[in-house]
Amino acid sequence: MAEKILLIGGSANGFGRETESDSASYQMVSALLKRGCEVFLIDDNPDSFTASRTDVHVEVLDLNAENLVKVIIANGITGIVPTVGGTTAIRLAFEVQQILGDQGPKVYGLSTPVLKATQNTKYLQERLQQWHLPAVQTRLASTPGEVFDAARELEFPVVVRSIAPQGQALRMQAEDAEELDQIAEDALARSLTHQVNVDKSIRGYKEIALIVMRDFRDTNVLIGGIEDMDPVGIHSADSIAITPIQTLADPVVQTLRHTAFKIARGFDIKGLLQVRFAVNPEDDSYVVTRLVPYYDRKVSLIEGATGYPMVPVMTGLMLGDRLEKVHIPSSYAEHTAMLEPTMDHVVMRFPVFTFGELELGGIETNRRLDTIQKSVGATIGVGRSLEEALEKAFRAAHFSNRSFSPDLMGELTDSQVIAQLIHPQDNRILLLLEAIRRGYTVDELAELTHIDAFFFYKLQKIMQLEIDVQEHPWDIELMKKAKYYGLSDGLIAKLWSSVYDSVRRYRWDNNVLPTYKAFEPSAGEFQESVSQFYSTFETENESERLGQNTVLIIGTGAFRLGDGAAASYVMAMVSDEYKRQGYETVLMNNNPHDLTFIPQLSDKQYFEPLEISDIMNVVEVEQPTRIVVPGNRIKLINSLKAAGLKVDVIAREKYLESTLTDPKEEILINYFFDGAELHPIVLSHQTNRQVNIETAEQVVLRDLDVPEMPFAEPGLYQFVVPKMPAPGMKLQGEMRPMPFTHVAFLDKISHVDWLRILVRFILNTSTPDDEALLDRLPEFDWPYERAVLHYQDAEFKEHMNIQVPLDNGQFAMGVTYEVE
Repeated sequence: MAEKILLIGGSANGFGRETESDSASYQMVSALLKRGCEVFLIDDNPDSFTASRTDVHVEVLDLNAENLVKVIIANGITGIVPTVGGTTAIRLAFEVQQILGDQGPKVYGLSTPVLKATQNTKYLQERLQQWHLPAVQTRLASTPGEVFDAARELEFPVVVRSIAPQGQALRMQAEDAEELDQIAEDALARSLTHQVNVDKSIRGYKEIALIVMRDFRDTNVLIGGIEDMDPVGIHSADSIAITPIQTLADPVVQTLRHTAFKIARGFDIKGLLQVRFAVNPEDDSYVVTRLVPYYDRKVSLIEGATGYPMVPVMTGLMLGDRLEKVHIPSSYAEHTAMLEPTMDHVVMRFPVFTFGELELGGIETNRRLDTIQKSVGATIGVGRSLEEALEKAFRAAHFSNRSFSPDLMGELTDSQVIAQLIHPQDNRILLLLEAIRRGYTVDELAELTHIDAFFFYKLQKIMQLEIDVQEHPWDIELMKKAKYYGLSDGLIAKLWSSVYDSVRRYRWDNNVLPTYKAFEPSAGEFQESVSQFYSTFETENESERLGQNTVLIIGTGAFRLGDGAAASYVMAMVSDEYKRQGYETVLMNNNPHDLTFIPQLSDKQYFEPLEISDIMNVVEVEQPTRIVVPGNRIKLINSLKAAGLKVDVIAREKYLESTLTDPKEEILINYFFDGAELHPIVLSHQTNRQVNIETAEQVVLRDLDVPEMPFAEPGLYQFVVPKMPAPGMKLQGEMRPMPFTHVAFLDKISHVDWLRILVRFILNTSTPDDEALLDRLPEFDWPYERAVLHYQDAEFKEHMNIQVPLDNGQFAMGVTYEVE
């Protein structure tokens, strides 16, 4: 009998929960189906790409233990997979085990002790002590008084963390009793068990993560290691992350490797385990800080950085395969699963913040970074050196952000520079460069920031290179060096007081051209047919034109919490449909966690910044017949069209308000535009908390006037009106592209792949079924009587310490949906 496997979704995207879990889920479903399993998914996230599959049973329910138990019993579930649903799935899998006991389904890959240790650092510490491994000093507390007793015993500063938290686990650091007073109440309130761990602070230690795989025969492999540039004390997601590890000697890495294997063995892991360490820079001693037995942002980064087939391998291992027998895609060498990947390049994950966007909206923020995550996404930079990776990641993240202008750093006073060195903000790299420019020594900066001196020497090198380029305009040898270390044509043009086109032409005339290198787990030792590439400026090129009928798809880039997940969903769906339409698809993106990097969705992928120069470099290699671009990239679209390229625009609302901060309602009339005619789909009500659709109301659409259409591109659009329209009345309002959050919601509640239909109309390949569907609108037979899209801003306010009302539709935070 076929196994019935339940995947627990991650619910709403948010801090620490981008789209990496959805990407892993999608790939794992494919692997499970190949093994003959029947797959069920429970999730209430409208942006879930996995939930759009037609070969999966999807249950749209709140993610709680009661609902999971109902689904398990009703469908005869035999196994649960929590490793692709983040902390929510880990917590729920443990709760289901507690409820059903031996009568419950098997939890694949993870033992009950590791599920418990993932959520409870006190329990983790006890297990580590049994194995004579170093752990953070911690105490369990159930009342504010016990929290204070623990803090007095451990001595300030301390870190407080909720056990079984609602939402993401927050690590809140208290420097003194006054700070602890509020933190204790908040942390206890967030815990479902009303318990917290109080940890001794290890601020200033190096933050290191190792990702390992283990099979049931205790064969272990190290897939990769990640080092955060910032020390413990700044949330890992807000720090620059680098792989491979840069500043630890090999004997130290081997000690951590041995420890990670020992922990995987002790907890009987079958599949993936990430172990996080804090390493004392004074003597290389270490403590184990956390276990992450699921696919998260660091695992996603390692998978992209190494090219290792993480999801197929972890799926095989959790189902009982041996490492040497795991089935992996044919594009990899036969023994890839048994390899410890070797990297001949450096990969950097650069955090993206939204402080500037909030301030433009009149919302005051505190830009200081601490143990609570503030970043809303990340970009990736890949190069042959750390300098090149940093330059590429940085410009991918902040190429249009005023807060990251070097000129702004020069306006800071010396006291402001010192204050920000000690208490870092989001623009830290530029501040560090400014400090070097003002004469601070490496030793001084290392002492003030607790960042390893190695990184300051690298920053000194970048700064000196910029000075040399500026002082020697049109020096071809310096240009070659600048390009090798990642300086963009735009930056060189600025340093030379010139323009981008002149610099680019000068580079071409002197044969300073990019080459492309492949991500190979064996670093080229074994023959592999890889599909992922990055650019550098060397002699040998490993990327050739894919084919004669190629479409280049530009991703949406740096993730923004909320609508970033919806944008990722939309472009993944679009990419897949172009592939189904017979195009060879090339994907270009700079977001390491994006859904568009799912291998099945494209034939070739480039991990590159999304500036015009980088895109044109790929265009010159691939010579695509069409380029697909999200509609908010107006300057890019105009530049590509000016170059004579065929551009398909996926219309996207960006600049208009998505909703209202006032407690009132507006009406949205949702249309599909086929390029010639508007087709009304559904009418919805929007407030600052939700979007509501009552299918019985759709009769009003039959007799409405057709509004004027100011856009030319086929797409999904909304006509925004202030009140409910009456039959025959002339519509007064504004037409806009439909926000991607609403597009994903509409896909889910209608059971219609509107994005696939859109692509077919763009390509003039619409089917008779497509035409018939549009012809019968708005008399569409809706599968539900009512559907509601919920916006939740509590987590955003909590992380960003915001005290005023937010435009929830604009940020689309914590989006979930329900159907009746």
